[in-house]
Amino acid sequence: MVDSSNTRDHNLELLRGLRFKKFSNTTVFHKGELSLISPAVAENQSGGYWFDLRKVNLDRLSSNSYLLVRIVPDLFVLESLNKIASLVSPSLMDNRPHSGDVWGIGVEFRTSEMVANLLGTSKYCPYK
Repeated sequence: MVDSSNTRDHNLELLRGLRFKKFSNTTVFHKGELSLISPAVAENQSGGYWFDLRKVNLDRLSSNSYLLVRIVPDLFVLESLNKIASLVSPSLMDNRPHSGDVWGIGVEFRTSEMVANLLGTSKYCPYK
């Protein structure tokens, strides 16, 4: 398991090298008309991989937006936000006192096939 205090900044140099600009203290990045929401995730104590997408951050994205999950140590999931709409539907949203409206997203791996499944509360959405 990885020290979670370092997870948030994991592989940020990749985004900086591609000249993306971070919006304030968020997981939102912009480069021209392109926007990324890019959470980082590491294996948690129970062996799973989870991250939250906050509505306030999704509202900061342009119409040309992607999800780029940075996974410790050096794996990535890249998908258009349009393709994961089922994971951020209002029916799956949670409201947390310190985070506001959020969606919890899990990642399951089949590394032998280089496949990551993104999943919400009860929905599965496979990506290759």
